[in-house]
Amino acid sequence: MTHEELLLFGERLRNRRNLLSFTQEDVAEKIGISLRFYQMIERGEKSVSLDTLIRLSRTLTISIDYLLFGTVASLEDPVTEIINRLSPRQRQDAAQILRLYAKACEKQ
Repeated sequence: MTHEELLLFGERLRNRRNLLSFTQEDVAEKIGISLRFYQMIERGEKSVSLDTLIRLSRTLTISIDYLLFGTVASLEDPVTEIINRLSPRQRQDAAQILRLYAKACEKQ
């Protein structure tokens, strides 16, 4: 990656982290790297391994396409993003609500 690409990658990480109200410490701990290394990634000073990229994507519930390129190759369903942030129990409740809504729409 070029220096400019690393800067943009770090900016996208920081924006997503802030949107989720995570601290740098939170993310570093969740993905198993040092705080210092994470800070260097956000500043565009270091690149990441494939393993770290995957862990960042999962932790921040963001596509790898977006992290790397700033775009999403295929538009994600906004419902999926919301559901991914819920606990397992909340996901079950949301699925039940959606089933009931879909059933009601079929009757119209």
